[in-house]
Amino acid sequence: MGSRVYAVIVGIDQYKSGDIWNLEACVDDAKSMKRWLVDDLGVPKHQIAMLINERATKQNIEVTLNTHLLNNSKIEKGDAILIYFAGHGSTLKAPHDWLLEKNLRCNVEVLCTYDHDTKRPEGRIAGISARAMHTFIHELSKLKGNNVTLMLDSCFTSPPPHSRDRSCIRWTSTSKAVSEDLYHGQHLCPRLQKRNESFYSRHWTTHTVITACKPGATAFEGKEGGRLTSAFLETVRSVALHDTSFSNLLEQVRRRMGEGQSLHCSGVKPEVRLFGAIPFIQDHGSFTPVQFHLRKGVRIELGSLHGIEKGGELSLHAHNCVGSRNPAIASIIVQQVYPTWCLGRTKSSSFLPKHCWARVPHNRGLSNYRLRKVFRAMLHSAVLHKSLSRPASRSVSISDIKNSTTRSELIETAEAILASKPLLAPLMK
Repeated sequence: MGSRVYAVIVGIDQYKSGDIWNLEACVDDAKSMKRWLVDDLGVPKHQIAMLINERATKQNIEVTLNTHLLNNSKIEKGDAILIYFAGHGSTLKAPHDWLLEKNLRCNVEVLCTYDHDTKRPEGRIAGISARAMHTFIHELSKLKGNNVTLMLDSCFTSPPPHSRDRSCIRWTSTSKAVSEDLYHGQHLCPRLQKRNESFYSRHWTTHTVITACKPGATAFEGKEGGRLTSAFLETVRSVALHDTSFSNLLEQVRRRMGEGQSLHCSGVKPEVRLFGAIPFIQDHGSFTPVQFHLRKGVRIELGSLHGIEKGGELSLHAHNCVGSRNPAIASIIVQQVYPTWCLGRTKSSSFLPKHCWARVPHNRGLSNYRLRKVFRAMLHSAVLHKSLSRPASRSVSISDIKNSTTRSELIETAEAILASKPLLAPLMK
């Protein structure tokens, strides 16, 4: 699954402008999101670009979005793409030519980059507007498909006057940048549009947007981080993610966030899986399938060659998907052991799903001593097999097998070793 996910993650606590209140948990939120992608979902680190604090300037973010996502030839159409931002949001008055209706003025929502509201040669920096971001994602979806999620742990509404919680609200005013500054930057920001695109718009068919709160509401952060991010990470680590619908996942996140703040989702809504059906890969190295037999019990494709012993205990799990919560649902007591498989019985009589997987024991396998023992037994069995198939006048030794050079002799030796497997079980105990 991880090979099919690409992400750009931005977290900003410290701002360049002295007029902007610094935050405390955005960088930690960004790092937590990256840990979840790498540790839980198995996303390779080179497929995640992370910009924090002074590296998260408007120019750096725009360049990274272009190079890491839009112009990345390794991303195939339909791959899951995540753009995550934790930091301040703000608003500016729209320019006069923002909308087709010239007499209509409105506010423009922006993501506050590290250098938001600071000066540069061509004017002030006005962050990244919703229109510029959505225009970029529209181009991205043409090349990479609409499996794109924009997740914003910010808000775009000022808190009530004299709010005591001002220091933990992810919003800031814009005091120096002006409307025309919205058009500066690498990402196209079209003029004369029919509607004022917002991060809350519902008409997008190119991507999904998850925001930390509803329109007109406020996004908070605390010791645990931003409410959206902390609730999201708690949820994805507590459910079988591969089998959880998008709507059910969001509902669980809302419950964790509490009544004071509720997330908002708009745009494309993947109906089946998170981020538009991420392909959850199966872990065949840590889990092996089991078969249920009414009389024989449970058959597991692990045996003495894997370090399994009679009387040992193995855990059963409902699936073998990487990155999806997978607690043990039952335990198996091993009763009969063979070289490559074993039979056992469940400790409880509770109902088990039709398909289960047994976890492969860690650090269990053939020791060097046992491996040598098995190899000698295989060679001995092969020698015996060849002796019985040759005239009695000629004896066959292990050196004969070691010195077998012809293709037919090597095949005969391999077949003899494979045929000797049942003879190895007593030596493995």
